[in-house]
Amino acid sequence: MSRIIENPKQLILKKAEEILYNDGYSKLSMRAVSKACNIALGTIYNYYPTKKDLVIEMMTDYWKDYLYSVRKIADSNDDIYIKLKNIFDKLKIFFKSFRQYWLTPDLYDRPDYVEGGLKKEYSFLENIITIVEDILIKEQCDNNIKIKLGTHETANFIIMNFVTMVQMPLFKYSSFELFLKELFK
Repeated sequence: MSRIIENPKQLILKKAEEILYNDGYSKLSMRAVSKACNIALGTIYNYYPTKKDLVIEMMTDYWKDYLYSVRKIADSNDDIYIKLKNIFDKLKIFFKSFRQYWLTPDLYDRPDYVEGGLKKEYSFLENIITIVEDILIKEQCDNNIKIKLGTHETANFIIMNFVTMVQMPLFKYSSFELFLKELFK
C-alpha cells in the first residue's frame, strides 16, 4: 500500500535545498533528493521532469521569500528613506546568499539554466521595481516628495543603482540617499 505524503512538492523542494546548501550543486541529483525524501524517484520526476525544473523552482522560491520581506518593508510605517535603506540592506544579504548558492559555475555553464534563470531574474527585478514604485506613489500622494521623472522610471533608477552598489561597493549608500533627497525636492 502506498503511503500518503502531505505536501510532496514542498518536501522535495526542502530536501533539494538542504542538499544544495549543505553539499553543493554537484551533489544535487534527483536520486539524492529521492533518497532524502524517502520518495520513489518516479514521484520526484512527476513533480520536476528535469533537474533544471527543480533548480529553477528552488530559485523562484528563494526570490519569493525576498519579495515577501520587501513587501513587508514597503507596508511599514517608516519614512521613505528608511524603507529604501531597509530594502537595500535586504538586497545586500540576498545577493550574498544568491552568489554563494546560485551563481555556481556548474549552474551557469549550462545555457538552458542561464536562459531560464535570466527570465526569472528579470521578472524578479520588475517585481522589486513595482514595489518601490508603489512606495514612491504613496509618498508622492502624501506630498512628502516630488518626483520629476515619473514613478516607474525613478523606481527603476533606484533599483538598478541598488544592484550596482551591491555588486560594486564603490559608492556609499549614504551618498546615494543624499542624491535621492536632492532628486525628491
